[in-house]
Amino acid sequence: MSRSDRSFSSSTLPFPWTDLLLDQLPEALFILDPGHRVLFWNRACARMTGLCAEEVLHTDRHREAFSPERLPTLADLLLDQELDRLSELYPAAIPTRFSTDNIRIDHWCSFPSGERRYLATQAVLLSDPSGKVVAAVQTHRDRTAPRLSEERLAESEARLSAILGSSMDALLCFREDLRLQLFNRAAERLFGIGRADALGRPVDFFLSPRCRPVFCRFLTLCGAESDPEPIWIPEGLHGLREGREEFPIQATLTATRVGGHPLFTLSVRDVGALRGAEKAIQRLRLENEYLQEKLSREEEIGEFLTESPNGRAVLRQIEQVAPTDATVLLQGETGTGKELLARAIHRKSRRSGAILVSVNCAALPSELVESELFGHEKGAFTGAVQERKGRFELADQGTLFLDEIGELPLSTQAKLLRVLQDGKFERVGGTRTLRTDVRLIAATNRRLEEDVRKGRFRSDLFYRIHVFPIEIPPLRERPRDIPLLAHAFLRRFSAKLGKPAVALGAGALERLAAYSWPGNVRELQNIIERAVILSTGPLVEIDPLENPSSFAPPAASPAPLARRLQKIEQQQIREALEQSRWRISGPLGAATRLGLHPNTLRYRMRKLGLLPSSPGSK
Repeated sequence: MSRSDRSFSSSTLPFPWTDLLLDQLPEALFILDPGHRVLFWNRACARMTGLCAEEVLHTDRHREAFSPERLPTLADLLLDQELDRLSELYPAAIPTRFSTDNIRIDHWCSFPSGERRYLATQAVLLSDPSGKVVAAVQTHRDRTAPRLSEERLAESEARLSAILGSSMDALLCFREDLRLQLFNRAAERLFGIGRADALGRPVDFFLSPRCRPVFCRFLTLCGAESDPEPIWIPEGLHGLREGREEFPIQATLTATRVGGHPLFTLSVRDVGALRGAEKAIQRLRLENEYLQEKLSREEEIGEFLTESPNGRAVLRQIEQVAPTDATVLLQGETGTGKELLARAIHRKSRRSGAILVSVNCAALPSELVESELFGHEKGAFTGAVQERKGRFELADQGTLFLDEIGELPLSTQAKLLRVLQDGKFERVGGTRTLRTDVRLIAATNRRLEEDVRKGRFRSDLFYRIHVFPIEIPPLRERPRDIPLLAHAFLRRFSAKLGKPAVALGAGALERLAAYSWPGNVRELQNIIERAVILSTGPLVEIDPLENPSSFAPPAASPAPLARRLQKIEQQQIREALEQSRWRISGPLGAATRLGLHPNTLRYRMRKLGLLPSSPGSK
């Protein structure tokens, strides 16, 4: 309707009736003359602003009624033809109608009382039949309640969208026609397709064809009830990515009645990703358990201490070979520090950021060696109640240290050779070929060349590990290191045991230097620890040490005495073997009961003619 169609004339209706009609309108309304003075102010306007008609008629107080800053109203802007100021005066308003004589906006209005209302405000110009502007009418419709409802709904939708968007599960919502109505970000990532392309497609487009009948059966079960419980589908379904690649999924199907019709929601998880995460968690758990165990028994002194020329030669070899991936064979008597050097090689290698896994081959029962090294599948043997990764899997990308490698059974040596050659192996009881990438460091106190000649060690494995052999000299050939190590152990154990010991007593170093050290550094450590425990002051005394030769019976001793001693030894070993059910190594083995190394016990058994009571003895 044009401005001429809205002409203002008191003759159109009897003026009292016009007043009465306008005063009864539910919308707030006021009329301005061309001079911006109020001609009419209805009851609804008085209720909205708190100003009655008598207070505002023939004044310009209408401005302060709708704005604490006395901003021009829409009627004022129309009368002054200043509509270009609208965005400046009402920057947050939403114009819904805009012309030179008729304008409407939706906006929040702050009243002088402090109250805020959301108004639909409209202003029009009125003219006489000649086209002259005689008045401007402005109305206000209060839309606060519906606006707040809209905002709450928008906020609720935003929260729901955020929840759906942050969900780790792919969510697909659809009606009875199976057409997708919701497809969240996790679903976009899982199926490799954008939301815009997915919406409207049937949900079974994302399921393998062979799984669709199964899915339809679950759908029928879920939709048949008025208030169905969620249905979990743990297995049997396969999803289809955009490239039509199948992958196993777990799903939960729920149905909600909306408008009398079911709305289905399918929550999907990638089983492959879950299994990968479970494997990663299991690997980390095994690494943590191993490192905790390792930390509890690892030596506190982290360096190979030496001042001897032959000891320094060993360290030079370590510096040369550590940065490479070459297999290292550490050879030396028991207690010379082979594991210490293995840790040094790993620490200086490119694999230092990964794990170092140590295995004492002599401490493993023969029937469990392969399980320990290569792992086993669930049910592979009695007691295998769950899948277990072996040390080769645990050490992947890191270093594997096989101590006492000469103690491995021949059957295990063959599998070990294969892993070292091509990095492939199978778990015990499994058929799946696994791969690993490890750097091997082996150690032994045996002469492997002699074991190869006697058929106790595979020649091909020997040459495979004999890439960079390092001979570690025994402590008796490193006399300069005895005082150095003795003082280092003294400092360590005095601090650990809370003892005031600060120095070795008179003659202690001479006694240590005169000893032949068959147990090497480990024996020296034990002697110093015992001396610190027994010390009562700042000086630590070392008792006289008897070399192994002093324990031999004198040449003049009668033969019957030797036989009696041999018989006593034989009886003690037999009792220990019977108590341990003829198990030699391990924490419950006879060697532990007798305080002997397993190799020493085996040697004494052969010497005394003690044979195992069954082929299964270890």
